[in-house]
Amino acid sequence: MEMTETFMFWKYLHILMFVGWVGADMSVFLSAKKSIDESLPFDTRITLLHMALRIELIPRTMWKAALPLGVMLSREMGLLQITDMQLAFVWIFSIVWWAISMTGAIWYDKEWGRKFAHFGNLLIFGVGVGLIAAAIASAYGYGPFDANATWLLWKVGLYGLINLTCLAIVLAYDPMGPAFGRLAVEGTSPEIEGLITRTFNIAVLPIWSTYFLVISVAFIATTKFI
Repeated sequence: MEMTETFMFWKYLHILMFVGWVGADMSVFLSAKKSIDESLPFDTRITLLHMALRIELIPRTMWKAALPLGVMLSREMGLLQITDMQLAFVWIFSIVWWAISMTGAIWYDKEWGRKFAHFGNLLIFGVGVGLIAAAIASAYGYGPFDANATWLLWKVGLYGLINLTCLAIVLAYDPMGPAFGRLAVEGTSPEIEGLITRTFNIAVLPIWSTYFLVISVAFIATTKFI
């Protein structure tokens, strides 16, 4: 395939997306992990949690950007036949999806913000299942992607699975906010500290699963060994 300037541009953005996603999300993980340390002052723990929530907006953005950037690369490589109208729809959907996700994350303390967040969760589930279905259908010659590009089908399917593990992270972390709210009002207690620790520990599995899948997708896309 000829490496055009357009292709290299989208490839460069795709690389930045991966770096920003995993790098920033690791900062979120470490900040959140330290926030559950009950030996720290309450104000310090709240600051760490606030930092984690704000840094998390970066991987949240990169995660959504993966969809249109992947479509652009696949189109440039001739592995995805898509019209300009369909391409525009992908970009519009991705921007709206990102906006809903950011609104729900930033204003989750508001009732209307939680509604955005819950709707965003439905979109995450839909995107994840839809991409897995598209990859499987393409493998049998009925999907939008080139059936011969098996590495791409794996990449698309795994990105769909990543959406589901990310959704699991969001749902696992959901009790953290109310638990810290109780901590602020009631003070520390074994019950509240146990809830905070359990919430974090439950989220660890989908977090590390997501890291593994993201790295696997990057490896598959780079080597095309499948």
